[in-house]
Amino acid sequence: MCNVTFFQHKSCKHIWAIISTPCGPFMNFHTCPSFCDAPAGGSVIKATPGFYRTASRACPRCDLGGVYDRGAVRMVERMGWGLHWGLDPEGGDWAVEVRMGEARGCVIL
Repeated sequence: MCNVTFFQHKSCKHIWAIISTPCGPFMNFHTCPSFCDAPAGGSVIKATPGFYRTASRACPRCDLGGVYDRGAVRMVERMGWGLHWGLDPEGGDWAVEVRMGEARGCVIL
């Protein structure tokens, strides 16, 4: 499962995600099964990603004019978190998941 890092620009407040550690060669947002093949009930459970506020990194939407590799970078419209009670942190067991409101679910474009 690829590891993702989130950034928020201090000026424009846009948030974007990058794959900081791919799970294999040539894995990205288009090819990694952890992004492409989410289970029918929702998304794949991942460890809490890193989140950094930055002024030195270019905002993909503002500074790059929206021209960027969408396999490596994705803009995030909104974020939210939830809880998973079960034995398998990957979500492969019987468990209870509580998401903190549908309007707060993570949406990556």
